Amino acid sequence: MEETSRISLQVEGMDCIECAKKIEKAVLALDGVKSVRVSYTLGKLNVEGFKGKLDRESVVRTLERLGYKVRADEEPEYGSFFSWTNRRLVVTAVCGALFILGAFSEFILHQPLLFYPAYTLAILTGGYYIARRGVASIYERYLDMNVLMMVAVAGAVLISAWEEAASIVFLFSLAEVLESYSVARTRRSITELMDFMPRRALVRREGKETTVDVTDVAVGDVAIVRPGERIPVDGEVMSGDSSVDESAVTGESVPVTKKAGDPVFSGTLNGQGALEISVTKHFQDTVISKIVQLVEEAEASKAPTERLIDRFSRYYTPAVVLIAVATMFLPTLLFNAPLEEWFYRGLVLLVISCPCALVISTPVSVVSAISGGARRGVLFKGGLHLERMGRIKVVAFDKTGTLTQGRPRVEEVIPLGGSSAREVLKIAASAENRSEHHLARAIIERAREENVDIVAARGFTSVQGKGVAIIFQERRVFAGSPQFFRELKVGLADVEERIAELSAQGKTVILVGSEEGLMGMITIRDLPRKESREVVDGLKAMGVRVIMLTGDDQRVAEGVAADLGIEEFRARLLPQDKVRAVEEYQQRYGPLLMVGDGVNDAPALAKAEVGVAMGVAGTDVALEAADVALMGDDLRTLLYGIRLSRRAERVIRQNVGVSLAVKLTLTVLAFPGLVTLWMAILIGDLGVSLAVIANALRLNRSR
Repeated sequence: MEETSRISLQVEGMDCIECAKKIEKAVLALDGVKSVRVSYTLGKLNVEGFKGKLDRESVVRTLERLGYKVRADEEPEYGSFFSWTNRRLVVTAVCGALFILGAFSEFILHQPLLFYPAYTLAILTGGYYIARRGVASIYERYLDMNVLMMVAVAGAVLISAWEEAASIVFLFSLAEVLESYSVARTRRSITELMDFMPRRALVRREGKETTVDVTDVAVGDVAIVRPGERIPVDGEVMSGDSSVDESAVTGESVPVTKKAGDPVFSGTLNGQGALEISVTKHFQDTVISKIVQLVEEAEASKAPTERLIDRFSRYYTPAVVLIAVATMFLPTLLFNAPLEEWFYRGLVLLVISCPCALVISTPVSVVSAISGGARRGVLFKGGLHLERMGRIKVVAFDKTGTLTQGRPRVEEVIPLGGSSAREVLKIAASAENRSEHHLARAIIERAREENVDIVAARGFTSVQGKGVAIIFQERRVFAGSPQFFRELKVGLADVEERIAELSAQGKTVILVGSEEGLMGMITIRDLPRKESREVVDGLKAMGVRVIMLTGDDQRVAEGVAADLGIEEFRARLLPQDKVRAVEEYQQRYGPLLMVGDGVNDAPALAKAEVGVAMGVAGTDVALEAADVALMGDDLRTLLYGIRLSRRAERVIRQNVGVSLAVKLTLTVLAFPGLVTLWMAILIGDLGVSLAVIANALRLNRSR
């Protein structure tokens, strides 16, 4: 298999979907190119090709031939839009001034010697960019709006409709400028994330402090962060105490106290204390870098509605162009109708055939929603997941660490059969010492708190989801669930009622004993999150069914479910059982969203219509496993994510509906001659495009 290489370029002037399609087609035709990914909303071109064959210069030349400029720096440049350095804006302003001068000369002064030159200069000035890109499109055998506008302007000049030709050029140029401005505003949502990414870092090397580029910071370096500065890298606090605003990563504005041993993330804002940080990741692997990368990838991917609109536009434009050509000539040929009149109406239809407002209706909405979500701690990994999340009927929660705090604590050690509490804890901790289970960690933590010796285990065996066994003082001992002991045929008759009572209180009961009998019980409790009940009630208010899936005991699950108001749950589930449960509920109720930690629940998250992992700011595995990631540790962001998805779906429907309705209405009115060329552009192109973009930008501000 041949090695591949990648090129990433920032393209200036690529502000519409047609631009992106034309660029994609041209670059794909180059030698050595394997795949092309173009995002006009990001102004970015990503090319993958075969090493040694993929030539960056040939890609750049192709873009320049098509009329686009490539930035030397791959990072986007966001200067002032309204400045003299914006050549397209200046050209449009000059074109507008000449058009107004021509109109004043024609309709007020009635001076042909003035308005003909003014209109001609307006057409030549404003038409430069149209003609340049239109000719390039013809060369690439691509029918885009620049070609349609060239034909419309030429047709208007041909029938001596000079003011109409000049108005087409000016209004189209104005539409392009305003659309470019609107897209630039959409792109700013990404730069707001990039603004959190520091460019320089103060590090100590060999006893000397020096400021370096963040990309030059190595794992193991010591970074020094002063009060009020942004933390430049991911790492672990070595010394110092401070409060850190992690909203850039998690979306949660409440500062988090940091001390020695605590993790910190690049892009977060240090408070009043100075920190020394041991660097644990290269800059490109930091959480904030991955968030920006995932958001860019998500915004470059196409949502299902966008694909549908793309397919529709492939037929819509050629069909309307054919109707326009037929309108120009058939009435004259068949019915001897006035050629000039019907030729003009055909030109109007030609302008109406431009599908720009329609094809941008979905992508700008998706980009706006994804960017707004990322800033508030909800990371969608594509428009597909954004759309799906808005249609879910069921939410299934894992219990531990999702509905509960994920920090189980031993509440009580109950000795039985003459054993002491200390002996029971020692056996349990020794048995669980090699286990990765979260309950095992709680037992070990309690043993360390009480200075109980943990002995090295011999003959360790584990039964998934049930318990463990070791050789302790030359006899086999067990620690695990009541069900585990029942299967071992250990008598529980004397404690069944007590187990039931403790389980009903939402406590997990771990039994400790041998084949001869029980030695004791340990009760563990993982308290529900304070916001869990609010989230469950909020989902029900949205008409979403709530289900809990857990590996815990039935009675423990009942207690937690009762506290949170969850009517439907399943207990004692192994990971594969959760997958089957997800499949069953999806068949029974419809699209299901699964919320888990993204690690233990990865199979169930993958099976669900939408998999959501929460609290994943420091967990690479969870970030990869989920379709949607809740970066913070507040479950309420799930409600925001669902509301945002539903709003996005409504906005997409509104945008598509308005675009189609306006185009259809103008098309119908064009046949009796009720629509002029300037009306077709002002309403059908400029007006609808701006309305669609303005409506989409609301999603970026929604809460």
